[in-house]
Amino acid sequence: LDLLCAVPHWDWEFRHFPRDGTRALARRLAGQGAGLIAGHHAHVVQPVEKIDGTIVAYGLGDFLGTAFARQPWPGRIGSILVVDVSADAGTRGRIASYRMHPFMRLRAGDHERLVLMEALEGRMRDRVAERLKAVFPSPPTDEGVPA
Repeated sequence: LDLLCAVPHWDWEFRHFPRDGTRALARRLAGQGAGLIAGHHAHVVQPVEKIDGTIVAYGLGDFLGTAFARQPWPGRIGSILVVDVSADAGTRGRIASYRMHPFMRLRAGDHERLVLMEALEGRMRDRVAERLKAVFPSPPTDEGVPA
């Protein structure tokens, strides 16, 4: 086994910050050997942190949505997590680096399209940037996540 990944269905919906119990479960999963934890269920982006070398992305938001019309705009922010895993003999299976690519789900006629944050314009870009700064006080990359 090179890398053990956990994908827990956890936390309250539409809350940007994980509960203490969720963080405790993340510590437990990390202690049991998970090297990457990518949680889901909150429907909004949540912080990323490191626990003893384990990367924990508490929530990545929704990639697709079925209730677009009823969903407030923060629920349309999501993120794609890209993880590079080492293949080197001494560090095989460890996460070498990671980064998040935030996007916004926007209506396009009768369907949705994903627009990377860098491509957003005007007030929506500012609102998304503000929200992401509140969730991620430092950039969500391997250099910017608290250990």
